[in-house]
Amino acid sequence: MTSGTYTPLKLAVGYLVGTYLLFLTLGRAAESPNLVRLTLFVSAAVVALCLGYVVHARRQRPAPLVTVSAGANPQTPRLLVLVCATYVLLLGIAQLGLIGVSTPFELLQAVTNPGERYFHQLQQEGQFSRPVQVLTLLAMLYPLLIPLAVVHWSKLGGALRLYVLGSIGTYALYYMAIGILKGLGDMLIWWGASYLVLIGYRSARSAQARRAGRPRRWPHVLAACAMLLVFLGYMAYNQSERAKSAGQSPAAMGNPVVARVVGEDLAAGLAITMSYPTHGYLGLSHNLTVPFEWTKGVGASPALGSYLEQYAGIDPRYDTRYTARTELATGWPDGMYWSTIFPWLASDLTYPGSIAFMAVVGWFLAKFWLESVRQRRILSMALFGQLALLIAFVPANNQLGQTRPALIAFASLCVLSVATRVGQRLATAERPRAVPVAGRQRDGLPVGLGRPVGLSTVGR
Repeated sequence: MTSGTYTPLKLAVGYLVGTYLLFLTLGRAAESPNLVRLTLFVSAAVVALCLGYVVHARRQRPAPLVTVSAGANPQTPRLLVLVCATYVLLLGIAQLGLIGVSTPFELLQAVTNPGERYFHQLQQEGQFSRPVQVLTLLAMLYPLLIPLAVVHWSKLGGALRLYVLGSIGTYALYYMAIGILKGLGDMLIWWGASYLVLIGYRSARSAQARRAGRPRRWPHVLAACAMLLVFLGYMAYNQSERAKSAGQSPAAMGNPVVARVVGEDLAAGLAITMSYPTHGYLGLSHNLTVPFEWTKGVGASPALGSYLEQYAGIDPRYDTRYTARTELATGWPDGMYWSTIFPWLASDLTYPGSIAFMAVVGWFLAKFWLESVRQRRILSMALFGQLALLIAFVPANNQLGQTRPALIAFASLCVLSVATRVGQRLATAERPRAVPVAGRQRDGLPVGLGRPVGLSTVGR
């Protein structure tokens, strides 16, 4: 085991425990109908995540780090990066067209009035666009772009870098134009997960090469903190603008000390921002008081339910899922406020089943992390980012099943990952075994056997 084997688990546990501690200390824990039961359940879910991760990590044997040898041509997937960037650019342009933003002036107006645009977008839900519908079916390309760009950034070339930034910027402007933070948050999470993979790979390479000294981590930490602060600052501004546009008092009062520095409106926005990753635990505590009623496999994912209803005529059972029945029983609003991921999962799996699900998430989190760092496997990087997104939204909902693009992207990546693994195993099984011949050996292997062309191992 290397020192970075458990890095994602430490970050995930720190985030989940940290948000719950914020809920207990600064959140609405006093309103919980059964705080002890809630604490025990959240603790069990975190422990399950740890167990799944540790079980997989301990089963892995130390593997050599794969890297490009000095005499080989660097294998950078520039064409795939170009295709993914073009997809994101087209998606951003199509989405801007769908909301009626077609000129730079209209875009500027929309971006500078996020609160007004947010409520306008809520009234326009259900809009249809054939280009957007077609692009949605190719949603797998969206979560591939950022991992590919981050990991291979130094080898993309100036023109392709600018193109990637332009495509991501265009899509980010779409979310800023509708005043919704979800897309910006997704991209930030994927960037963080991909950056973590890059740091992990570099650290492992340095360790195996036995280079003097440890790699400096503070520049990476500063970069991540800067990105997070920019996002939180914009989020606070967005929330304050929503309150102004609604003509209502803010949902949370700002800290008086902070208000004297940044103003009451922005202080209120910061208070609402801080409540985002915590108030879902109160929703979970209400959901835990409602008896189980099985939703027949469609309650955990609204996107899946909508597809089954539209194309197969199957009842999506929206009214029987936990969050809907909890609103009737306790008054906790379904859809307006969060309830964490667990009531969504429990609608199909029960609450004990949702805890077991977290163990599965931990197992695959370790798997995709180790494959990303050791093998630089593209699909593992993308799926690692998907699981990072799922964990980041644990205090909110089942993010990978909420929307059709998210569901299609995750399902497509899973299917493609399984298909490539099966293909590789079949190819390996059909390949004739090499017969060692007498001659000079290197590192215990006959010369020319046992190593892929153009690849080497560092620090045997």
